[in-house]
Amino acid sequence: MEKLTLVLILGSLLLLQAETRKVTRLRFYLHDVIGGDKPTVWTVAQCNLTDLLPSAFGKLVVLDNLVTEEPDVNSAVVGRLQGTVGLADLREKALVMLLNLVFTEGEYEGSTLSIVGRNPLGDEVREVPIVGGTGKFRMATGFIITSTYFNDPARVRNVYEYNAVVLHMDPAALLLSTQ
Repeated sequence: MEKLTLVLILGSLLLLQAETRKVTRLRFYLHDVIGGDKPTVWTVAQCNLTDLLPSAFGKLVVLDNLVTEEPDVNSAVVGRLQGTVGLADLREKALVMLLNLVFTEGEYEGSTLSIVGRNPLGDEVREVPIVGGTGKFRMATGFIITSTYFNDPARVRNVYEYNAVVLHMDPAALLLSTQ
């Protein structure tokens, strides 16, 4: 009898999950300010190879970058991309990212998406995973296709385009199931 009850509970949960999953598509622009008067990226550590290798292996930075709806830095604010990025490939410039996209404005204000993965900067188009979220993006999974929109030759500011596909639970349905 216990096994039958467990099967019924699991079946109900799977049915609830199937009925409450949503797909959200987002496009936004990340402003990476690595120089000038008001940088948003700071080096916190590096190894003795960092300055010797073109990959900048061993460099670790923290960031708090502005995210906007359009590539213009003065366009509507979406939020901030905050976290830690390391360069962990001896051969090519590839980031290992531990980031949170914190929505501070608009429909998703107060929600977050967690991004963890490898980002090979030499590739024109890159894919990074979404591994979690909060608020309107509870139980999120998905991916981001990113590319460099603008690369400042003076190495002060870069702009990256992010196109996200997020699979997540409908928060309204989750609230009903916990009462």
